[in-house]
Amino acid sequence: MDNKNKNEDFEITPKLVFDLNLALYLDLVAALESAGAVTYRQMAARVLNVSMDARADGEVGLSTVLEGVAKGFAGQSDGMSIELLKAAHGLRDDEALGDVPMRPAID
Repeated sequence: MDNKNKNEDFEITPKLVFDLNLALYLDLVAALESAGAVTYRQMAARVLNVSMDARADGEVGLSTVLEGVAKGFAGQSDGMSIELLKAAHGLRDDEALGDVPMRPAID
């Protein structure tokens, strides 16, 4: 029987680390959203803010990936236009939260 460590052939690359971190992050956001702690709209705005800052810093690749994540969040539940979120980027009162205020419910 071969006693070779099966983990020796497993190469940990920066892409693998990024993909695993992203998968864990997306699972965490889904759990927070289902618990009512955060909305997908809020997460879309937050991730898009980071994406736009990364693009401004010249990190085009990272910005593109993060914008894709933001589009995924924006497309959940009630949906939201990424272009609208981009336009609101400089208008938000609380850029740390990156939130677009929710529309009041009609009773």
